[in-house]
Amino acid sequence: MAPEDTTSRRGWLASVLMGAGLLVSYGVFALEGFLFLLPKRTKPKLRNIFAGRISQFSVGEVIGFSDLEGNEILVRRKSETEFQAFSSTCPHLGCKVHWQEEEKSYFCPCHRGVFDSEGRGVSGPPADGGQSLTNVPIEIDEAAGVLYLQVRDPRRRSA
Repeated sequence: MAPEDTTSRRGWLASVLMGAGLLVSYGVFALEGFLFLLPKRTKPKLRNIFAGRISQFSVGEVIGFSDLEGNEILVRRKSETEFQAFSSTCPHLGCKVHWQEEEKSYFCPCHRGVFDSEGRGVSGPPADGGQSLTNVPIEIDEAAGVLYLQVRDPRRRSA
């Protein structure tokens, strides 16, 4: 005589569903634990630094400023209402570029790279690599008549 099967369909289904729920919950727990161990990616906080009064800039003139890390930023007044700012670090090898007033261009002495007034590489290795100078955001306070540069604050980071 064969023993009777005491497991009903309802009991079997309940066991399967509880097992599946247990597997899912352990999987979520393991994933959360793994993500906890990974370092968080952080974006740098930006800070406005005072660059000067708008009236101090002549059209076409380039003035250098240092950010909070000591990197030079070149600010140029394009017109009465437009300003632009670029990092003075050449994207090719990190040399310092400077403004050439006669040619109306930025020049990198390391490999004779030239950038136009908009910061695009036009000759030398930067042009060959399609590289441009890094743009630095500018904030203009028209009411106060001042210009601010938005730079990375090395002391503050946000998640």
